[in-house]
Amino acid sequence: MTGNPQISQLAEILADKSRSTILMVMMDGEFHTVNELAKTAGIKPHTASYHLAKLTELQWVAMEKHGRFHYYQIINKELAKMLESFLQMSPLKSPRSLNQSIENQMLYSGRICYDHLAGKIGVQLTNWLLKKNYIIKSESGWSLSIEGEKFFESNGVNIELLKKGKRCYCRMCLDWSERKHHVAGSVGKALMNMFFNNQWIERTGTSRAIKLTIKGKEQLSKNGI
Repeated sequence: MTGNPQISQLAEILADKSRSTILMVMMDGEFHTVNELAKTAGIKPHTASYHLAKLTELQWVAMEKHGRFHYYQIINKELAKMLESFLQMSPLKSPRSLNQSIENQMLYSGRICYDHLAGKIGVQLTNWLLKKNYIIKSESGWSLSIEGEKFFESNGVNIELLKKGKRCYCRMCLDWSERKHHVAGSVGKALMNMFFNNQWIERTGTSRAIKLTIKGKEQLSKNGI
């Protein structure tokens, strides 16, 4: 590949409020219809389709057609990391309504950051893993200890399969709302799946927000979290 990176073009793409809102919605790593994305962004479906076409052209998102519906999903993991980094540096805007304030509080409490847990819940779980020495800090980053591998395996996670994956095994991700690190990478995804599979967390509405279930609260209390 030849040519120079066009940073100004990247900034122009993200500067559009509707387009950036659509990307934020898709940060949950799931597929969304055009109508769902349009409603969240407060725009017409045909306008959302225009933005999605641009994002698809950049290979940031992928589209799947099922019947008469088109479903879109973020496929570029580096994009998800970049968006999370931008959130850390972005100024906070005061909510304009009670509903917006409630939604913000739910996102701060717990949310999905592409394919791992973030917010207060994500940070608390990460701190517990560090306290138990299941995750070990080093100059080169984070890694799972032998005890940590046993913990995940006891909860149905195939550690060897995680290690063979192409993505980063265990990495830290700075949480934009808590301003502390939460665990990401394959280990972060495995942790999120563990909590969903055991019904310890559940989605709240159509946003990226998640909350602890009664079972989840009992599980955390049992482990002193």
